Amino acid sequence: MRIKGLFLASAAIVALPIGAATAADLPAKMPVKAAPVAPPPFNWTGFYVGANAGVIWSRSSATQVDTSGIIFPNDSTTGTGFIGGVQAGYNWQFSNFVLGVEGDIDFASVNKSVALPPLFLAGTHNSKLSALGTVRGRIGLAVDRFLPYVTGGVAFANLKNEYISIFPFTVDRGSSATGWTVGGGVEYAFDMHWSAKAEYLYVKFPDKTVAVGAATPYIFNFSDAESILRAGINYRF
Repeated sequence: MRIKGLFLASAAIVALPIGAATAADLPAKMPVKAAPVAPPPFNWTGFYVGANAGVIWSRSSATQVDTSGIIFPNDSTTGTGFIGGVQAGYNWQFSNFVLGVEGDIDFASVNKSVALPPLFLAGTHNSKLSALGTVRGRIGLAVDRFLPYVTGGVAFANLKNEYISIFPFTVDRGSSATGWTVGGGVEYAFDMHWSAKAEYLYVKFPDKTVAVGAATPYIFNFSDAESILRAGINYRF
């Protein structure tokens, strides 16, 4: 029995290095890679500021609405110019719907002067738009980073629409006007903070009636409307 025990102990000692060598020959276990994390869906909620630039078409008319023995011309002018400025706003996203409010102030370079022929009552019709601001609501449908929207609200302008007669007398609607605006556009977020947009706005100011003279006044109706096509860029906080 003693001889048998010594034999078994010797066999175990010899087997130890063999087992260790066999374990060392086994390939190392490869590390398990973590599953890629999907980026969070884009969200339009937040405050933003930006700048815009584009083209404006301005239409102004001065129409006599009460003929008082003298023929006055019914005149309208259309001017085209540059418009550009800054905007700021805030968006709230609910599911795929985006609600927002935006305000902007732009400077414009629309200036038109037309000399009226002596066949009528000779004179000059002047129209000028130097500044335009809006406060609008926006409603959009987000498709990830793509946001088509409609917009509408209040518009303010520093404008001139006047008729200068050779008699002489001058009649105008005043230097400022408040009206309404509607439009639509698309915005695309090309970065987590930056987005670009293109939009169209139609702006209409209420017609204004002005009377000139005391005994037999001449009455004029002034009408002004603007069409704006512009592009912009926003930084989202």
